[in-house]
Amino acid sequence: MNRVDFAAEQLKRANHIHLVGIGGIGMAGLAFLLKERGFKVSGCDLCENRQTKWLQRCGVEIELGHDATHLNECVDWVIRSTAVSETHPEICRAVELQICVSRRGEVLPALMRDRFLIAVAGTHGKTTTTAMIAQLLGCGYCVGGEVVGFEGVAKDDDVMVVEADESDGTVKGYTPEISVITNIEFDHMEHHDSESAFIACFEQLIRQTKERVFYCGEDSIAQKICAGNARCEAFSFPDPLLSVGLPGRHNQWNAVAAMAVARRWKAENELLRVLADLRPIRRRFETVFNEKGIRVVSDYAHHPTEIKALVETAKSLNPKRILAIFQPHRYTRTKALGADFPPAFEGVDLLWLVPVYAASEEMLEGGTSCDLFNQFSKEWSKRLECAENLHVAWQEVQAVLVKGDLLLLIGAGDVEKISIWVEEMKTNGGI
Repeated sequence: MNRVDFAAEQLKRANHIHLVGIGGIGMAGLAFLLKERGFKVSGCDLCENRQTKWLQRCGVEIELGHDATHLNECVDWVIRSTAVSETHPEICRAVELQICVSRRGEVLPALMRDRFLIAVAGTHGKTTTTAMIAQLLGCGYCVGGEVVGFEGVAKDDDVMVVEADESDGTVKGYTPEISVITNIEFDHMEHHDSESAFIACFEQLIRQTKERVFYCGEDSIAQKICAGNARCEAFSFPDPLLSVGLPGRHNQWNAVAAMAVARRWKAENELLRVLADLRPIRRRFETVFNEKGIRVVSDYAHHPTEIKALVETAKSLNPKRILAIFQPHRYTRTKALGADFPPAFEGVDLLWLVPVYAASEEMLEGGTSCDLFNQFSKEWSKRLECAENLHVAWQEVQAVLVKGDLLLLIGAGDVEKISIWVEEMKTNGGI
């Protein structure tokens, strides 16, 4: 029995489910859906955040901190975040109590088996495309980002759109009616030991999709693995451009993918109206300050391709200068893609590198921010700094910000803390 089949059986038997790392967006969405299905749901995380507060309002029991005493014989099943290791004290306690333990990515596919499922996969654009489909159709969702105006990061319904995650390979567990492949570019070296193993996840998703696979017609890998499959249908860059409520060329691609799916249910004119007025997603080119001629944008980009798209979108606004604070995400990615990062920042006038956000990884030689600093050519010598932490970077940036500047806060870690500091400065009359 594979791990998703095992999770499906557990869903038939379990009563009280405990989630370790429940404050993560993916875990929070799963917790909400389990609660909606009638399970008793509890969870824990290191600190309170927007997700834990939302779940508490929905009736989920939350404990702050990671303490093995959170678990007792009343818990039937423990679900852990990918960020929580098998040697975590609570997981070890669960094993001692003979409580079954599953990963989040094994449970969500099992939970979706009795729904009409739209699975959105791909290296880039999953969250935005998922959010777009949810808005176009008004269906249920489990999305890896906070959409302005949505009550939370998940909603249950007969038709569901979810992100199928390639980061830990659990994309292979889905058996959707419809799949979307936004693009395929090697990433998540912490889990996949080769590009071929990474691509194999998408190949299996295609085999397991029941009705239709929509894929990017200009992505060479997607083209190769979809070629000759009658269930696969390519989507192309729109001409003329679509009126999309989100900026950037990459969002044209996301929108055309979402439209390809949504046409099954709704008329073109209706879809276009919704598309033009899309609700934004937090940390996807999110403007957190725009006063006194200075704009600050926070973005989740952490792969060179995503950073390049972000910088291109920033350039389209014609600022006087583009400044950026970048927090690399994971030592494995920083080491593997180090040479690809400098070209992605082309167009940035001043750049600050801060220490890598480890995401539970051990430090890896060749994968630090100092190593990344050395990947930049001498041409960057007067416009590149390596700051010892976020606070120092923010202090140095404030000293040089002038009217007409656009500052990018880039990364998938806790670089978004600077958004809070920006808001504090705004309140105090600074910047």
